[in-house]
Amino acid sequence: MQRKLYVFENLDLDINGSSFLFIVWGICAGILLGVLLSLIYRVHAHKLVTALAEHEALDREHALTLDGLGLAKNRVIRRMLGENGSMTSIVACANEDEFPPRKLSKLGDFWHYKFLRRDPLPPKTDFSVARFYLPEEKRITAELRFPAEAHPVRNFLLAALGICAVAYFAVLVLPELLVMFDNFVTQVKPMTRRFY
Repeated sequence: MQRKLYVFENLDLDINGSSFLFIVWGICAGILLGVLLSLIYRVHAHKLVTALAEHEALDREHALTLDGLGLAKNRVIRRMLGENGSMTSIVACANEDEFPPRKLSKLGDFWHYKFLRRDPLPPKTDFSVARFYLPEEKRITAELRFPAEAHPVRNFLLAALGICAVAYFAVLVLPELLVMFDNFVTQVKPMTRRFY
């Protein structure tokens, strides 16, 4: 892709090899992956919040299982509601005390309790009995935070097009900007005089 050889007098950079391209396109791929995961998260969070609001699971007494919400087979939602999941700060579980205690291997038991001296681990979320609800005080915030994504595929494609265009622009223009900066530093830098 790059045919021009760039040499910098004042900058210790080498952007002539494939490493520069690898870095730019690697950053591009990382940003695209982040956009994709963000869209997936928003779509599934909207499904969960909408299902809880439609079934009026807004307090502990009206809490429902994922099967009752029609979301039992959704792996993304199960991941979001599991321990340390991203939705546990918004959606509450009504019956955490009914979960079976976590069993550790002998090595895990020694490591966690004897060596690290930590408190007992919370029980693992059992989705067959776990009942979830959306607290009324968090409902409006959750509905505003996770609106319906009208066209998630189109949004991702537009974002991918824009991000790839910026990456391509960076590959073409950034070396030229660095050459201009190097030339500017060369002109501004005071000439060192040698006295013999």
